[in-house]
Amino acid sequence: MKYPSYLFTTAWLCLTFISCDEKVTETKPIVLGDSSMIVTEKENQYLVNVTQDISPTKKKSAEGEITEMMTQIDSAKSVKKLEDKNTSIPLRGFTIHFTECDVVFDGLSAHALNTSQDERNLNSVSYVRDAGNMNEMSLRVSGLENVKVEQRTFTRLLVDNGTEAFVLHDLGKFISPWSTLAGKNTTYISLGSNSLQFFATDASKIKNALDRELRKKKKNREAIQQWMSLISKTKSYTDAPCKLTLVSSQWRIIGTKNGKRVQKLIQFDIP
Repeated sequence: MKYPSYLFTTAWLCLTFISCDEKVTETKPIVLGDSSMIVTEKENQYLVNVTQDISPTKKKSAEGEITEMMTQIDSAKSVKKLEDKNTSIPLRGFTIHFTECDVVFDGLSAHALNTSQDERNLNSVSYVRDAGNMNEMSLRVSGLENVKVEQRTFTRLLVDNGTEAFVLHDLGKFISPWSTLAGKNTTYISLGSNSLQFFATDASKIKNALDRELRKKKKNREAIQQWMSLISKTKSYTDAPCKLTLVSSQWRIIGTKNGKRVQKLIQFDIP
């Protein structure tokens, strides 16, 4: 079937007219600083950082750096104390009589909870302190050669307002690494209070632990608010009114007797 040529001409003119009537959309260039041109993701599930930290070393906590510095100061003080001390003068205090050696703790009194504890047949003994200060305390070992004395401490964190204090039991008990004590002529100086350490903490952990402790003690709302106000600016265990309290201490005595190695472990708990 043939169509008249004028039909093709008419169809072509209509298509041309329609095409000319369409609007042309102009694409604008992206302008730096124009927030409307930036696509942002608001879904939390797509904002998680799944890349591992490639830093070769982690920075030490502020608490750790402070404690390390104070331990070095304590060690220097112990050396100076030993230089000035007449180590020939006998020490008076709590004495433990092992088969291989004697160990005396200057100015300390204590007792064994286990009355059947026989130091002469044991390498590890424990006691409860009755009186005396274990910080920077002198102790002496006799009967051994090549002596080395190490100490580690067990501490808890408390909050003290000057008249009342609460131990934050929920934060646990920190056990320090072993430290080698400064010595002279088998006399040694124990760690000082500046050497006490604790877990890394923040304001939230301290606040929550104190709140739980106050509620255990049946403190009323007003008292709880007063304590919370007291720690409002506290950020770590090194900030007032936080204090570290020594609850136990261990000494490890290492030496030789007639060519044989001897090691003794001594622990004192503070009630």
